[in-house]
Amino acid sequence: MSTTPTAITTQGSEARLLQEGINAIATIEYQDYPMEKDKIFTMEESEKAYELDVSLSGTGFAAEKPEGTSIQYDSEKQDFATTYTHIVYALGTIITMEAQMNNLYRDLIEKAGRMLKRSLVHTDEQIAADVINNGYDPAFPIGDGQPLFSQNHVLGKGGVFANAFSVATALSQAAVEDALIEIEDYRDGAGLLIDAKGVSLHIPRQLRFVADVILASRFETLTGNNDINPVAQIFPEGYHVNHRFTSDTAWFIKTDVDDGFKEFNRMDYTFDTDNDFGTSNYRHKGMFYKSYGVTDPRCAFGSGG
Repeated sequence: MSTTPTAITTQGSEARLLQEGINAIATIEYQDYPMEKDKIFTMEESEKAYELDVSLSGTGFAAEKPEGTSIQYDSEKQDFATTYTHIVYALGTIITMEAQMNNLYRDLIEKAGRMLKRSLVHTDEQIAADVINNGYDPAFPIGDGQPLFSQNHVLGKGGVFANAFSVATALSQAAVEDALIEIEDYRDGAGLLIDAKGVSLHIPRQLRFVADVILASRFETLTGNNDINPVAQIFPEGYHVNHRFTSDTAWFIKTDVDDGFKEFNRMDYTFDTDNDFGTSNYRHKGMFYKSYGVTDPRCAFGSGG
């Protein structure tokens, strides 16, 4: 059963390239930014349709034992589960035999493969960035039922904790100090203090120069005194700009807590080609199969800006 292609490169698609005398072919190839998602997410390989992370709470504080009385007992408990359901992302292109044969300037088959690779990379980067872009939206909850950045993340044995400011706070030296102070008070599910530290700052392109001023100045910023700037070079991994963040004011600090930002790779970028027997059209497709998400929200502290 034959089908009619909905997107196909024919001679008419690039008619001027069938004639001699063109000076340049423009606006089709550009340089791209280096991969930015890798500064946030840790990749793990998967061999299943989905991956499941289970969050537990351990034992809590010990209690006083009055003479002659029995000790108190505690146990682990399951808090919530985070499911990573992998999704296939794919795109293809079709080029007629005539378009390939008669194009005088470009190898359409070679260029098609390069364009598809670029499309997959940009798709991959955007999917990852959207985990952050949707991080304050209740419509995109993580495993504990809260958005990534929330005032009400669940502590398994009672209570909640925040990994975001209660009010959106602009990026500044004071805001970075306050966020780091909050990170150092993170608790586990039983309410016990954990050793969490900020390792990197993540910002949209609009905050690049603000971050430079805050993190590169030896002395306090925007003041007339010579007090030492306590957050200068405080992040061992520095700061990173993500050009796909949609808010021009939101920012977050990534911490060293394990099992935070995760990327499960089920299938790498994969490409395949064939020629349709009936039409002699060349077909090229590219795809990948993966999922992104967050298990432990203690991996970050953010502000909506």
